Amino acid sequence: MSTANLLALGLLPLIFFMPFPIFVTEDTVSNSAVEMLKGTVDSRFKRATEPIIFQFPKDHGAHPEYKTEWWYYTGNLSADDGKQYGYQLTFFRSALAPDTISTGPLAERSTLAANQMYMAHFAVSDIERKKFQSFERYSRGAAGLAGAMGKPQYQVWLEDWSATEQPDGTVHLKATDNQLNPTLSMDLKLRQTVPPILHGNQGLSQKGPELGNANHYYSLVGLESAGTVKIGGQRVEVKGVSWMDHEFGTSALSDGIVGWDWFSIQLENGTILMLARLRYQDGSDWPSFEGTLAEIGQTPVKIQRADFNIKETASWKSPKSGSIYPSGWIIQLDRFGLILKIQPLLKDQELKGNFTYWEGAVQVKGTFRHQTTSGVGYVELTGY
Repeated sequence: MSTANLLALGLLPLIFFMPFPIFVTEDTVSNSAVEMLKGTVDSRFKRATEPIIFQFPKDHGAHPEYKTEWWYYTGNLSADDGKQYGYQLTFFRSALAPDTISTGPLAERSTLAANQMYMAHFAVSDIERKKFQSFERYSRGAAGLAGAMGKPQYQVWLEDWSATEQPDGTVHLKATDNQLNPTLSMDLKLRQTVPPILHGNQGLSQKGPELGNANHYYSLVGLESAGTVKIGGQRVEVKGVSWMDHEFGTSALSDGIVGWDWFSIQLENGTILMLARLRYQDGSDWPSFEGTLAEIGQTPVKIQRADFNIKETASWKSPKSGSIYPSGWIIQLDRFGLILKIQPLLKDQELKGNFTYWEGAVQVKGTFRHQTTSGVGYVELTGY
């Protein structure tokens, strides 16, 4: 269903990206993620104000008592011939109202009645061919068109785009550009290798100074990934590593924030790093964001904003949107003897749909605990 149709029906008041909701109403439509963030919090929904005790696999599913939620899969893949690929498959849930329409009077009139709307993004970066393709879809959370559950098996889907737990514990990702005659598709199996990583305060990730301006946030990292990508009718066997973020909450963008930069890094020794900058107009950023560094077999360490420095080393101007994005970084954490040089594997990884932002595969080289290291990751950039 098109965005115009959803707006006409009054069924799409909210679209969102990590780490905040983006408000879209019948009266205002914009491709600026940040502008759409400037709204008031809907007090009818539950707020994330204190840590919860996560229960898996139940908490892999939907949390409709909160207004927004997302499942974010990104990964770095390669073929036997060394060709590299990146992918993004992300699902977003937006609650229209806290009451469950499916059990009310509307349900007696239509199986399509829903108070949950879903959006999904699918993108593939073909590094060798320097080609980036992205797609988006929308659907209501009714009649089996879209939804999410944690039990009896984890699954999140929008039509034929899906992440589904298999009997062997792996998660099967599937997506195509076209249901009838796909020329681009992805079919991957992901195997979890380490327990979930809880960010912030035991999974409570503060997004601003205000009480309740937070999400419950965990990641599945080091996901061993194998399967196929089909590009231009050619199917390629690939393998690599993936990362999944799951967040849910009810929050709004703090005054003065103009965008954010988010980094997920996976080093060759299994160490992972999640950092973000919530940027102000003057180039400074919110000083209290908490990242995470986790080493194999050790308790994850909380990274305070004062612990790290991010320096931009290059920029790139999009020929499509005219936006100028950073296109290279050096991240330094002296506490850990860590200096990482991060470069996009492809400069143009800008998603251009109803909202424009940059999300792409990157390569990483540097030192960790004063030892040479390398790795891969993903970066998300908004507000440029």
